[in-house]
Amino acid sequence: MTFVLYRAIDHDGNLVDSLLSKTRDMEAAKRFFRQAVAVVGHAPDSVTTDGHASYPRAVRETMGGHIQHRTNKYLNNRLEQDHRGVKQRYYPMHGFG
Repeated sequence: MTFVLYRAIDHDGNLVDSLLSKTRDMEAAKRFFRQAVAVVGHAPDSVTTDGHASYPRAVRETMGGHIQHRTNKYLNNRLEQDHRGVKQRYYPMHGFG
């Protein structure tokens, strides 16, 4: 069984909220966006997602039509890049095994 991990980060790259879901559909996206807005206390100015078909409608219905919604799978991976420092230290050690 596959699970989907939703994560919200702020402008500084700090984790705001996360949700583990069995499905990647409209209801899961709406639930995640409502939960993330509740944690922060307000809707963001812009949202960047990977372009899944359910996200534009879920953003519009949960946060309003004034939110700038960008779809780019490369802009939303700031959280994925936070482990670069560890990798720079780890890779040179491969030869000492």
